[in-house]
Amino acid sequence: MISHASSLWISLLQIPLVSSDIHTAHGPNLQTVDGREHRYPEVPDRVRVIERTLVRAKLAISTKPAVHADVTIDAVHDPDYRRFIKNVCQEISEGDCLTPRGILLSRKALQSEDAAVRIGHYAFGQDAPLMRGTYRAAREACDIALTGLDHVRNGARHVFSLCRPPGHHAEHARMGGFCYFNNAVVAAHSFSGQGRVAMLDLDYHHGNGSQNLTYERSDILYVSLHADPAFAYPGFSGHLEEVGVGAGEGYNANFPLRAYLVIGEYLSFLERACEVVVAFDPDVLIVSIGFDTHKEDPIAQFGLDSCDFGRIAACIDAMGLPTLHVLEGGYALDYLGESAMSYVQGLSTGTSSPTGY
Repeated sequence: MISHASSLWISLLQIPLVSSDIHTAHGPNLQTVDGREHRYPEVPDRVRVIERTLVRAKLAISTKPAVHADVTIDAVHDPDYRRFIKNVCQEISEGDCLTPRGILLSRKALQSEDAAVRIGHYAFGQDAPLMRGTYRAAREACDIALTGLDHVRNGARHVFSLCRPPGHHAEHARMGGFCYFNNAVVAAHSFSGQGRVAMLDLDYHHGNGSQNLTYERSDILYVSLHADPAFAYPGFSGHLEEVGVGAGEGYNANFPLRAYLVIGEYLSFLERACEVVVAFDPDVLIVSIGFDTHKEDPIAQFGLDSCDFGRIAACIDAMGLPTLHVLEGGYALDYLGESAMSYVQGLSTGTSSPTGY
């Protein structure tokens, strides 16, 4: 039997968890890597496992997303790009999956009768296949991030938006890395007229799209901890010397990390990243949280355990900022629920910082 005091304690720990079932309309089975087909790791069960675990543990309360205007997305992405995805998905038969035939920068590709050729104009890789339901899922993921931000605006300290498909690889008019629209940047831009926004990207892979979309801005700080691009996807961004250009110079900070590092070393870099965030003095923090830093993740090479995500979350919580947490990667399904539970528990109980922010 749970006492009244215990019930109150549990309720105080619960955070809003924004999710939707529409993401299940996007479920490719295979992806092409180096000309070979492999099982697609970005599956609907990722969201199901996290939501079920957090709700059953009474750590979160599920809420549904509100609809936000297309113009909110078009402020970040090329409107032609968004409309292209919407239209081409309507051409795809139910159950079929289209992979870009190549990376075709010429706009002549858009004149092809072959949809797989046309997709190549808006892709930087073959790892973002399209299905009939992909646009609906990706569009809903933006609403999930924006609704999470609405909760933060209304006073919530922490909100978790279960966005799927993820978004931090999506650029202004290019899809790739399982990503179509950049959910975190769409939310960041939406808030930027009201105050300063810091983005902290903790996915194993560098968020080339998030960096690309904020690289010339001084009102949005982008800080990323990720595997060194010398050996990890995407390979072409995430280097130490990438610090922003023009008005954005000094507002981009990358922390490329070695393979197989463990929590002690990871936290030392995270503390430095948090110091950069605090120095920026943001009004809102948006965390792109990837659980693919887990040692069992099938497409990553770090050495973190499930319990380590609580320590990571405690560092974030210690900054004392209204925070939107946006789901990015994490593909080890057997460990995803416990990792997410540890993370949310860290947000609820983390009250001090080893560096004294």
